[in-house]
Amino acid sequence: MQLNNGDTIAVDFTPTYRALLGETEKMELYLVGTGGTGSALADALARILYHARQKGKVVNLTMIDPDVVEEKNIGRQRFCQAEVGWPKSSSLALRLNAAFGLDIRAIPKPFALDMVIGRYSASTTKKLVIGCVDHFLPRQELAKAVEVGNGHLWWLDVGNAYHNGNVFIGNHIYAKQWQADDVLRLCSGLPSPAVQNPALCLPDPPAASSLSCADLTLREEQSLMINTVMAAIAANYCYQWVLHEEITSMSTAVTLDPPTMTSQQITHELISAAFDRYQEEE
Repeated sequence: MQLNNGDTIAVDFTPTYRALLGETEKMELYLVGTGGTGSALADALARILYHARQKGKVVNLTMIDPDVVEEKNIGRQRFCQAEVGWPKSSSLALRLNAAFGLDIRAIPKPFALDMVIGRYSASTTKKLVIGCVDHFLPRQELAKAVEVGNGHLWWLDVGNAYHNGNVFIGNHIYAKQWQADDVLRLCSGLPSPAVQNPALCLPDPPAASSLSCADLTLREEQSLMINTVMAAIAANYCYQWVLHEEITSMSTAVTLDPPTMTSQQITHELISAAFDRYQEEE
C-alpha cells in the first residue's frame, strides 16, 4: 500500500507465492568464491549450519576457491596477517570448524561442474550453490549445474559493483519445470539467476575495469561496506532456504548511495516474463 500523487491510497492486490523446496532429507551448501563477499558470508553460513544441526537437520557445507590470501586482502576480506599465503577456502574452513565444531570442507581449486554434480544424489537431497564470483565463466558453470540439477539444485548469485549489488535465486531453467498452486499460493521453485538476468553469464563490457575488488577498494573506487551488506542479504536467503525450506522473493537489489534495498516478490507475472525473455534470447 502506498500514497500516489493525489494523496489517495493505492493498494497492490497482485497475488504473491512462496517457493517450497519439497521433500528434503539432506541439504548440501556450496560456497563458490571466498573473497570480499564470500569470506563475509562464510561466517554467517557457519552459524546457520550450527543452528540447523541443533534442530536435527542434516546440512553440509563446502567452500570452493583457488585463490590464496594476499596482503591487499587484509582489512577488506575476513583474513588476518597470519593467513597470508594460505588458500582462502582452507583458511576459512579451518577457522570456522574450530570455532563451531563443524566439518566444513574446502576445495582450493576453480569451480567445476563435477564438484556438485559428480556423485548421485537422491531427489530428497537439496543443493544450494552460492556464487560469490566476479567473472562470467564460473557463472556459466553455475548455470549448467542448475540445468543438470533438474529442480533439486538451487543457485544463489551474489554480485556487486562499486556501491550497488544484486542477489538472484532460482532452480529452474524451463517454464515447464515450474508448478504452482494458485489456491495456496505455493510454487515449486524460481527461474534460475541466469534466466532472471541472462547478462550474468555474458562477458563484461570492454570498458569494465580489469582490477580486482581488493584493488578497487584500495583506490577508493569501491565501497568498503558493499561486500558486508551483500553478504548479510545473501545470508538471509540462505537462512530461509535451510531453516524454513522456502523462499519468499526472487531477487534483491541494493545501493549504498543512498542506502536503498528493493526485492522482487514472487508473482505469476514476473515468473512468466522471466521464462519468456529467456526463451526468446535462446
